[in-house]
This record gives sequence, structure tokens and C-alpha cells, in this order.
Amino acid sequence: MQPLWARVDANRAKLSAFVVLFVLGSAALLVAALVATPGALLSLVLHEAGDSYWSIYGIVVLGAFALLLLAGSLLAAVQLANAEDWVRNRFLGKPIDAAAAPDLVRVVSDISIAAGLGQPPQLLVLEIDSENAFAVGTVRTRATIGVTRGMLERFSADELRAVVATLVARIVAGDIMFGTALAALMGPIRAVRESRKAAGGAVSGCADSGCGDPGCNGCVDLGDVGDGCSGLGDDSSGCGSLVAVVLFVALVMAVTYAAVVTAAWIVTLWGRALNRASYEKADAEGMLLLKDPAPMVSALRKAIRSSTQVADGDQSYDGIFYAPTSGTPRIERAEQARFERLCEVLGVEGLQAELQENG
Repeated sequence: MQPLWARVDANRAKLSAFVVLFVLGSAALLVAALVATPGALLSLVLHEAGDSYWSIYGIVVLGAFALLLLAGSLLAAVQLANAEDWVRNRFLGKPIDAAAAPDLVRVVSDISIAAGLGQPPQLLVLEIDSENAFAVGTVRTRATIGVTRGMLERFSADELRAVVATLVARIVAGDIMFGTALAALMGPIRAVRESRKAAGGAVSGCADSGCGDPGCNGCVDLGDVGDGCSGLGDDSSGCGSLVAVVLFVALVMAVTYAAVVTAAWIVTLWGRALNRASYEKADAEGMLLLKDPAPMVSALRKAIRSSTQVADGDQSYDGIFYAPTSGTPRIERAEQARFERLCEVLGVEGLQAELQENG
């Protein structure tokens, strides 16, 4: 087995590399979308400028890259410094009342002591009916554990202990570092992507046949545009210029959105690849803290057979949760494989069969 300190150091190096490449990649994609592509298109119009244009073009592209790199570094630093608060606000978590959940508070305290944490993680409750939990934190001394209301209500005390043991194992090993960074840094990307989706939904109605009706808000009658162009002169150069500007802006927006979506998918797939084995490792290490296979198997089986979706189930948040929130067929197969692997490692295939027989 890899020594714990070596794994913590590896996770720190992984986090540093991820942040650096994330900032560099994001800056490069945005420069390509906002500066390089529009500049190349303008060269078709300003082709008579010659070499002087391309010399300025290179300086502008490099300057824009440096500016976006600086802005991205500052934004990444702010997001990571406030990652726990960002995740809490994203999922509407609130501090848990110790009097309302004394068993959970005691379990977290006991497991934290057994794991050698200086102090137990902060506890949050998510007012969600699904059954899931998460652990976030860029350093293990400032970690946070959150539990959904559904898990609190439908998991037994032993099963909650098993879930907490797995999450604390992730905290101790530093596995939560990368998942927290991924969730925090994806915030701005998601904001752009969701705003584009919202705008697309509002504009999509403009393609409908009834869009010329007065009740179709936000739609433009092309006939009105043509009438407006008639006042620009006898020729249609003014209207043609207006159409060209509109098409140019639309193209830049489309390229920018494509760059954002590409960055989101690259980061998500990268995070999935880096966290591929972290679930199974945390299950095994949580078992060393719990020393009881039955609740470990029962808790994981109950989680993967129930709804674990939190918020909109975006895959970029799967790395911080006890069970992935996206619930896609591929994820469900991976979770079943995780369950079978846990049973194999613990040598409790008979217990698995018993649980399946009892439904």
C-alpha cells in the first residue's frame, strides 16, 4: 500500500498541477475565442493593412493572454480560498443543530479522533430528500462534512458511521483537495454555461412560426429591420454592415460558449480520471476506522440503490460526494462495480448475497 504521507503529498502535487493547467488552459481558450478568432476574421476585412496589422495582432493576443492569465490566477485563488463557503452556498447547506442530530455529531467526533484529526470537521445539513453526503476542504484541518436530510432520516446509526468513516478517510488522505478545487473552479464556468442555456431558451421561441405575433416577446420582425435599413441610403451598404456586425458578434459569442463548454468537459473528464480509484481507496481506509464490514456494505448498497442526486446532478461535483450525484447509466455501473469491489476486499460476498435476498 502507498504510505499515507506519500498519498497526501501526491494529492497536493495533483492539486497544484490541476490549478496551474486549469488557469493556463482557460486563458488560452478564452484568448482564442475572444481575441484570436475575431482578429483573424477582421483580417479578411483589413487585409490591405498588411504586415503592420499582424504585428499588432500578435502583441494584442499575447497581451490579452497575459491579462487573462493574471485575472484567472486571482479568480482561482479567491475561489480556492473560499471553496468551502462556495460549496455550502451552492448546495444551500446550513450548520447542523447538535441537539437535532446528536448521533451524527458523536459519530463524527469519534471517527475524527480515531483518524488522528486535530478537530472534527464542521457539519452541515442539506435540506434535500436524496441520500448522499460530501466532504470538502483544501486542507484537512479545515474540512467540512455535509449530510442530506434524506440520509439522516433513512440511514441507521451504524450506516451513518460507515459513511462518515469513508468521508473522514478521504479527508485524512487529502483526496478531498482535488474534488474541492474542481467544484470551486467550475463555478464561473457553470455560470457562463447556464446563462447561455437560459438565453438560448428565451431566444429559441423566435424560430417558431408564430413569432411574428404581438405576443411573442423578444422576437424581431425581419420586415421591420428591412424597413429600418431603407433609411440608410439608396444602396443597402448600411444594412449590410449592420447584418455583418450582428453576425460577427453572434459568431464570437458562439465560439466563446464553445470554449467554455470545452473547458468544462475537459475539467470534468480530467477530474473523473484522477478520482477513478479514490472511492475504492476511501472505502477500504474507512473500513480500517470502522472495523465492521456489515454497515459499510449496507450503507454503500443503500446509497447506490437510492436517489443520490443533489442540485442538478452535474458530474463536476461527483468528486466531493459519498456517491456520485449525476446518476447516469455509466456512473451507475461504476457504483455497482465499487460495491462489488468493497465486498471482495472485505471478503463479505456472502453478506452481499444476503442483502440482495432481503431486498
